[in-house]
Amino acid sequence: MQRLAIMFRIKPGTEDKVRDLLANYAPPVRVAADGTRMLSTSVFMKDGIVVRMIEIDGNVPALLAHISQDPSIQYVESELDKYVVEEDKRDASTPDGAREFFRRMAMEHITTRISPREEVQA
Repeated sequence: MQRLAIMFRIKPGTEDKVRDLLANYAPPVRVAADGTRMLSTSVFMKDGIVVRMIEIDGNVPALLAHISQDPSIQYVESELDKYVVEEDKRDASTPDGAREFFRRMAMEHITTRISPREEVQA
């Protein structure tokens, strides 16, 4: 499993619209042609900064190409562009545009710590 996170800034006063948009859009098809799976997504927002985290099983470039062509993602990204600050704008309509956006806005992954499973004592 891999985790990716991107961040971008939104215009002041648009938090409610962005919150509603990101909480309520139709989910994309979660499996790419090569079998790469999007396991989960999480969205966080504070003080005009949005962080989107994605967990995947498989090939990151394949997933980015896949989701950039998904109608649900194309819709939410085009709507988000109304609220994103100008310097963080992106062209999510093509795989190259989506890759460039992810490259520019990707956060460095420092560490992931997962608690080991413990057996329940009877």
